[in-house]
Amino acid sequence: MSDLLFRGRGADVGVRAPAWRVRLAGALLGLFLMELLWSLGVLSLLGVGGLITRAVFLFGGALLATSAWGAWLWMATACVVLVHGVVAYTPLASTLFQPFVRRDAPMAGAPPDAVVVFSGTVTPEGRVMGQALERLLSGVSEAKRRAIPTIALSVVGDERDASIPNSERDQRELVGAFAPELQLKFVANVHSSRDEALAFAALARTHGWRRVVAITSASHTRRACAALEHEGLAVECLPAISRSFAPSRLESASDRRAAFREVLYETAASLLYRARGWM
Repeated sequence: MSDLLFRGRGADVGVRAPAWRVRLAGALLGLFLMELLWSLGVLSLLGVGGLITRAVFLFGGALLATSAWGAWLWMATACVVLVHGVVAYTPLASTLFQPFVRRDAPMAGAPPDAVVVFSGTVTPEGRVMGQALERLLSGVSEAKRRAIPTIALSVVGDERDASIPNSERDQRELVGAFAPELQLKFVANVHSSRDEALAFAALARTHGWRRVVAITSASHTRRACAALEHEGLAVECLPAISRSFAPSRLESASDRRAAFREVLYETAASLLYRARGWM
């Protein structure tokens, strides 16, 4: 079965393909499988990537192709192709995405004490980018719109280690450019949403905040806000405006794949947080 797709046709029925051809096909199939898994977000969820991962799939595919497991390589790839097609060309991603989005009604009574904004990735120069920028701009906009005087931001990086990009300077510049009237508070040395929830809750206790508006990316809202509430804060949860794709209108294959990657990550992260009692 190792040369399943290379058996002869017509007069050559039953003739096996040369081993080198089967290995070459297996190597290419391995790379193709890797790209499909990367596109779906499986490899990023596992924290693997780069040249080493490519080498593993390349040589692994070549070795498996001529073994007793060769046919399973084709079958596994066919299954992943099918999943990829369903994700990219059906409403499945949208259906799975929406339960992770939390958008609360405005709090009744007194206005919230502050807006807290979860962080994200930064460039090597410490400039906020991607989802981190979307969250920051949405937080500033919400604070201005509702006249909430204070915004709390999470700093990526470590001010004690110059080799690690620090986002505080860029965050100060951006808020100063758009809303210089806002009071800035920072929490630092955080490495996860759990760390941010603990740090924001400690900051709230220090300043006597009881009610906050929490801003983060749409698929992250349910987990992040639940983590904040677990620390005793009253939270109004709002998704940041997405500028990479429209969560409410996943009209292209690339947008559906992007949404599915977030669903996959948040599913795993939510299971972990629940298991550890963090939300």
